[in-house]
Order: sequence, then structure tokens, then C-alpha cells
Amino acid sequence: MQRKSAIVVLSIAAAAALGLSSSHGRASVAERNSLSGPPPGLTVYGQTLWNLEALLHDTFGNKTTCLRLRDYAFVSATCGDLARYGRWKNIFVSAQHSRFKLVRLAHPPALGNVALITVRGLYVSCGRFPVAFAPLAHEGSKTRRWLVVLHGWAMTPFTCL
Repeated sequence: MQRKSAIVVLSIAAAAALGLSSSHGRASVAERNSLSGPPPGLTVYGQTLWNLEALLHDTFGNKTTCLRLRDYAFVSATCGDLARYGRWKNIFVSAQHSRFKLVRLAHPPALGNVALITVRGLYVSCGRFPVAFAPLAHEGSKTRRWLVVLHGWAMTPFTCL
């Protein structure tokens, strides 16, 4: 009987410790979100995706977001059929306060064989954000980069050029 009681007490103690550590983990996530930055340890590509999703959350809130495939424009209210639109699946659900900014330009920047990303008809300025793919690091401006999608690469990668 004492052995069963000891096992029950140990089980309750373990559950309580697990509950405390999981609530501590939630506090850490909340603290990280309040810092308004990507989680530590992300690659440059991961940070690019985090900032893109933060910009989408900043712009559209909790609305459904789609990527119009013919011109790589992120839209919200006009998502159509899956042949023309890809529904955006969030990876960083609570990302907010992006380093990227929406900019209105009279003419799109000439960057070569890439497609510029737009959100609500505005171009996405990355500022001095680094290029995610090392072979392209010499491309584009060092001070004013634009969010683009690379043609012919697997999984439609985004980067700043």
C-alpha cells in the first residue's frame, strides 16, 4: 500500500513539475513575442519567412491570406480557386512587427529574372536585410533590397535582393 502511495505521490509531483515547466515555456514564448523578433537560432531564410509572415499579420490581421500565383501578390479578400491562388499556411502564427516595409513605387525595381512580391499592391522593402541564398549574395543593392521569389527553384523560395 505504501508503495502504491509513493508511486501516486511521485506521479503527482512529476505532473506538477511538468505543468510548471510547460507554463514556464509559455511565458518564454510570450516574452519572445513581446520582443517582436524572430525566435533565436533561425537561419537567414527562416528570418526572411518570419518577417514575411509578420508583415502579412501586420497587414491582414487574422484574415485568410492567399498568394496570387500569376503575379506573386499576397491578397486577402479576393482568394479564388486553387489553380490561381495558393492559400498561405502560417508557420510563425504569432509573428508581428516585421522589419520589412510596404512601399509604393511608380515603377518596379529592375532585378532580373525574379518576381517581385507585392502585398495589397505595394512592394516589400527589406531594407538592409541579408540575402538568404549565398550564391545570390552579390546580387542587388546592399542598402535597399526587395522581397522576391526565385524562378525555377524548388518550393518557391523567398529572398531579399
